[in-house]
Amino acid sequence: MQLKHRVITLNGTPQKLNVKEAVDSRCTLSVQNTMTTGYAYLGNANVTTTDYGHKLYPAQSFTIEMATGDDLWAVGDSGVKVAIFIQDRE
Repeated sequence: MQLKHRVITLNGTPQKLNVKEAVDSRCTLSVQNTMTTGYAYLGNANVTTTDYGHKLYPAQSFTIEMATGDDLWAVGDSGVKVAIFIQDRE
């Protein structure tokens, strides 16, 4: 099992939520909005602040089981930081 993490600063452009190393196996991915104000929006590569799968409120987190090749994207209010934590399952 391998643990990976990083902090990403969001803006108005969708960003792939990953770490510098490739995730090439099933994993658990957690995203936390580390801010006290501002929102992060999660979804596919076309995610926007009005078309998203999950809205992360300040200090809220979201965890998802992902398969090899799956991607999660985010967009957010400018300057919102999200912490990414990945636990490889294989």
